[in-house]
Amino acid sequence: MEGKLKYLRYIAYIVEILVLYVLSGTPGFMPSIMGVKPIILLPVALTIAVFEGEVPAMLYGALCGALCDIGSGTDLGLYTLTLTIMCFVLGYCASNFFVANFLNTSIIGVFCLAALFALHFFVFCVIPEVPDLREMFLRRYLIRYIYTLLFLFPLYWFNRLFHTTMKEG
Repeated sequence: MEGKLKYLRYIAYIVEILVLYVLSGTPGFMPSIMGVKPIILLPVALTIAVFEGEVPAMLYGALCGALCDIGSGTDLGLYTLTLTIMCFVLGYCASNFFVANFLNTSIIGVFCLAALFALHFFVFCVIPEVPDLREMFLRRYLIRYIYTLLFLFPLYWFNRLFHTTMKEG
């Protein structure tokens, strides 16, 4: 009985990740803004990492990153690697250095998502020297960043609900 709620919470997180992955890939379900859709699994991984320890955060980051890479059609594994490391560090810091409240999670989410999108832009646009970088950044990456950031706030409350209701003792 001791670890029952913890494992139930872990299963609930996996179900959440899989449902959001399927819904985000379903045509017509998620409206696109100027031809851009959000990457919902990025804020999911970050909000889970705030509430869980380092190892579970790292594993959920790897799962969300792998699904992001599969969904985007890239074979590099950029999201898998970066989300795994970022969620591990975030889980460690949340356990040891700061309180996992809405303000802290929002600030961290804004910067982490900006870092992820900037790294993706650098690797897939700047290094291969894609023409018209400014236009690509403004019309694709900035809009996708803002659109994805909008999901951070409801996902924080949703994952906080999981964490508080299924918390042991």
